Amino acid sequence: MKDTRKIVQALTYFASKQEGHELDNMKAYKLLWLADRSHLRLYGRFISNDTYYAMPFGPVPSDAKQLLENHATHLANDEEYKKSYIQTLGKKYKAIKEPDMRVFSDSDREVLDKVLALFNGLNAKELSDFSHTFPEWKKYQPLIDGKETKKSYPIDVDLFFEPSEATTFFDESQEILALTKELYHQYNRPAPPLHLPR
Repeated sequence: MKDTRKIVQALTYFASKQEGHELDNMKAYKLLWLADRSHLRLYGRFISNDTYYAMPFGPVPSDAKQLLENHATHLANDEEYKKSYIQTLGKKYKAIKEPDMRVFSDSDREVLDKVLALFNGLNAKELSDFSHTFPEWKKYQPLIDGKETKKSYPIDVDLFFEPSEATTFFDESQEILALTKELYHQYNRPAPPLHLPR
């Protein structure tokens, strides 16, 4: 079972850097996506360990969305832990105390700060439009824009390693990406089937 601490603390950290410590949910999803995308490409893992879905407004971290919309999740320590840091306010939320930065590694903090420095000046719609230029959303755009009633598709994580012309923020070399992609798959390989004795 995944732990909710890093998701909650990332959301708290982003909100703590806003005026009044309040943040639009969609903007938070996009900031978390940018941080996870960057950290994955540099270090072979997400910061949040969340699962991403392509939705009409771009890539969305599903557990973060469930938490901010007060829906049940499969995460450990989700609701009470969240309530001790975050107050949900409809389509916004508020950080009600300082984030616990001890849950983050040095590389986590470095990437979170870099994302805030580069992208915090954009509003939710601007970040949503920006996210539509990335391969992890564009692959699913025909399905999302089509006549299907389903508007949410699990994203193939390998698409996060694909290039984007939208920004120079993701300018890792092909050598680095090959290594971090291999590292990601090494630690996220499905467990072999268990063969029970007959």
